[in-house]
Amino acid sequence: MLEIKALDLADDAGLRAYADVRIAAHPGSSRERIIASLRETNPDFGEVIRLIARRDGEGVGITSVGLLGGVNARLAIGPITVHPDHRRQGIGTALLERLLPELRDRGRDTFESWGVIKGSAGEHWAVARGFHVAASRVIQLLTVAGADPATWELDAPRGYRLERWIGSTPEHLLPSVAATRQSIHDAPATESAVRAPEWTPEVVRAEEAEARADGVEQRVVVAVEEATGLVVALTDVPLHPGDSTNTRWGSTMVAPTHRGHGLGRAVKAHMLRWLFAERPALERIDTGTDASNSHMIRVNEQLGFVTDREVVVVSRTF
Repeated sequence: MLEIKALDLADDAGLRAYADVRIAAHPGSSRERIIASLRETNPDFGEVIRLIARRDGEGVGITSVGLLGGVNARLAIGPITVHPDHRRQGIGTALLERLLPELRDRGRDTFESWGVIKGSAGEHWAVARGFHVAASRVIQLLTVAGADPATWELDAPRGYRLERWIGSTPEHLLPSVAATRQSIHDAPATESAVRAPEWTPEVVRAEEAEARADGVEQRVVVAVEEATGLVVALTDVPLHPGDSTNTRWGSTMVAPTHRGHGLGRAVKAHMLRWLFAERPALERIDTGTDASNSHMIRVNEQLGFVTDREVVVVSRTF
């Protein structure tokens, strides 16, 4: 008989069963690391709902769904994963049906999953259950073992200089950092329900304070226009407490009037030199880019990233 319950972090058997489903679906994962991550606070979400489906005590399906805040306070994001040996038995559907009332009770009306392999059975399953494909993304991966650090030795283009910091934006750069972050709204349009905030100096400070409270080391590299002293390009990498060997890139943006000068590549190259100099244990970094953003995909390739997979965002309003 199939039993679906909320994951109890005090239940060692349940944690092992949860981890075993993850490992079966994503070979190479460590049970110990998965369990440790379940006990860590995820600073990206205000709350995480985790359910586990078991049959005769064996883990056969899981879901881990995060609740966003701010302008995305009606949205939940996360995967539904079924053990490969137990697929096509209605387990994913049962998890979804149990999950949706939990989301409604928390004021959510939209559910998205961002890591569904393009063209996979998972995509077809989601579409058959009322989801639509809201975006396509390319996941690129840089591994230290396969990287050529010489590709990161880039100077700032003429007329610009690079600056960097951890945590708080220098006060004199704060207004132009907010303005540059606002240019993320020029990113390729998708049908995802995720919305970027309206970036103001106050919002930048609030985001920084939230990251500090969650133990996130926010590293930022910017390009400053020499003539004006304004930030016109920016990239960031949020290093979470558990990010010792693997991490994920944050965001990169260039002000519209300064595009075409190689600033995006310059700030990302500087970030890579900085990260690997001060975090020698890092082994890999991954980044996701909208599939239509061929320019940024090409920049990443020039820096040593290789395409690992293509995924879709599936979205359902309920």
